[in-house]
Amino acid sequence: MLLDLRIKNFVIIDSLTVSFTRGLNILSGETGAGKSILIDAISGVLGEKLSTDMIRTGFDKASLEAGFDVSGLKELAKILDEAGIDTDDDQLVIRREIFANGKGRCFANSMQIPVAKLKEISENLIDIHGQNEHQTIVNISKHRELLDSFGGLSGDVAKVREVHEKLYSIRNRISSFEIDEREKARRIEFNTFSIKEIESAGLKPGEEEELRNESNLLANAEKIFKEVNESAELITGETGVIRNLKKAESNLSKISDIDPDIASMLDKIREALYSLEDSSSELRDYRNSIDFSPDRINQVEERLNTIQGLKKKYGDSIHEILQYAEKAKTELDAINSSDEEMEQLRADEKKTVKDAKELALALSEKRKTAALKLEQLVIKELKDLGMAGTVFKISIKREISPDGDIESDNNKYILYPHGIDRIEFLLSANEGEDLRQLRKVASGGEMSRIMLALKNVIQSADIVETLIFDEVDAGISGKTAEIVGRKLRNLSKDRQVLLITHLPQIAAMSDTHFLVQKGKSDGRVTTLVKNLSDKEKVREVARMLAGEEITDLSIKHAEEMIERALAN
Repeated sequence: MLLDLRIKNFVIIDSLTVSFTRGLNILSGETGAGKSILIDAISGVLGEKLSTDMIRTGFDKASLEAGFDVSGLKELAKILDEAGIDTDDDQLVIRREIFANGKGRCFANSMQIPVAKLKEISENLIDIHGQNEHQTIVNISKHRELLDSFGGLSGDVAKVREVHEKLYSIRNRISSFEIDEREKARRIEFNTFSIKEIESAGLKPGEEEELRNESNLLANAEKIFKEVNESAELITGETGVIRNLKKAESNLSKISDIDPDIASMLDKIREALYSLEDSSSELRDYRNSIDFSPDRINQVEERLNTIQGLKKKYGDSIHEILQYAEKAKTELDAINSSDEEMEQLRADEKKTVKDAKELALALSEKRKTAALKLEQLVIKELKDLGMAGTVFKISIKREISPDGDIESDNNKYILYPHGIDRIEFLLSANEGEDLRQLRKVASGGEMSRIMLALKNVIQSADIVETLIFDEVDAGISGKTAEIVGRKLRNLSKDRQVLLITHLPQIAAMSDTHFLVQKGKSDGRVTTLVKNLSDKEKVREVARMLAGEEITDLSIKHAEEMIERALAN
């Protein structure tokens, strides 16, 4: 639900913070005090269009911020998680900024996001009904969800979705096999050639690197031999290190028993001598292994050219070339066994279509039953709300297509993940008028009452937790106003409802009452919002009853009205 709203330098508002509660939140005040600005601010937070003329005169930036409790909103949690937005404490803070240069920014828990993502998030937070149309209920795609929720059909829809996914999985598999004979022959020939060419090469992982190292050694064999041979001569030659070390070892051994220090040095010389003799042997072996063969050079280069040629065709490395061969074998096996598998897939497709037909038609019949019940309940609600004569109808149609999967009544219908039905709520606001789409049929006040009727009937639907009604009381009074108030109060038992009203009968129903009025800040007019105490609420309801001159009689009347409202 909406926890608080913070507004800065927006239209005539200087700086304002309002904290809301669960239940029925009423906003009242004189015309022009700024009630609609609050709704505009909330709409802006939710991603509706903002213009630079909404920035308070004399400032370069306006900011709107709202805090939400999003615990229990599973669909929203999924959206936020996919966007990488952290909500570990079940709190979501949305901030919107607009600048005088026309630029703007959006943030969700301090993470900057595009407006499109903000709108996706906000669909799960608040419905605003009235002049500012942030309304999921007029979104046709939501009508099916609402009807299915009302009829308790989510399990049936899940079964249809499952069989729909299975059907299209089978068909994707079939498509992978459906190649003509010429293409099949071409693929067999190409894959067979590729496999033979790669296998005949006898490639080994790491071979290319070994060959390049050998090629480098062969190309420099003469230089390597010269340097190694010269180094060996310096160690083992007539004047080499070993011969001189042996002389030193012989000389010192003659006197090592005279002085213990000499014996210690002699040991080190002997150790060095042994090490040099080992190195000399290794150098000699290495020198003898050096290959000056031009034939070997040619063999290595030819092998590298073979590998390079295969890399141009099949991959950037020996590993990728070998992988290509494995894939070619797999495809070849699939082509060779496709006839048998295709026969099985066709049988699976036929059975799945049969299952889909049974489930989709059964779901469609349940929707028709639920739709009739929902129509009757909504029309009854609208009558209570002062809209007698209004007709509410749920259109359930199927899309006919020669390629449709579901055959019924001599027609073929397209199967969607949610079934075969296209559902839309239609309305005729006045007797004798044609049924039309919701967004095209009513004024702001009528639309709010239509939404109120729907919300009251479909309270169990898993939709947003916060509802805002603007102008719900337009054109009503007396008993109808009291009925509207009671329905709003009933709706707010399970949700948060925010309502702008001019009617005392509705204001008396509030759980929390805010007075919106004009004030002064730095010598300029600004909008102020006050959370009224019980006593202050009585005076405000009295003002709404009697006007600016509040009398003892109007106070008493207000007290009785509030007491009666809260008693029921």
